[in-house]
Amino acid sequence: MSISWGSIASSLLARSGVRKAILFQLILKPMTPSEIASVEKKHLSHVSRALSEMRRQGLVEYHSAASSRERLYKATELGYMALVLYMRNAR
Repeated sequence: MSISWGSIASSLLARSGVRKAILFQLILKPMTPSEIASVEKKHLSHVSRALSEMRRQGLVEYHSAASSRERLYKATELGYMALVLYMRNAR
């Protein structure tokens, strides 16, 4: 049995509701950490930490600088695949 990056990423989502919620928002549209924190009603520090972890795993990436102070993030193709796999397995 081979293990794909998509299944590994999907298992990361299974362990964190914050990561799932963030990834779902970033699939809809690129957002800043502050926007995500506001929409998801989470502390900015939790969102920033989750984004850093997800960026290291290749689930999200920088889209562009929204301002000189905050970056805009978007979901990667791997992030999209991981969320689809997670949702498929969660049924």
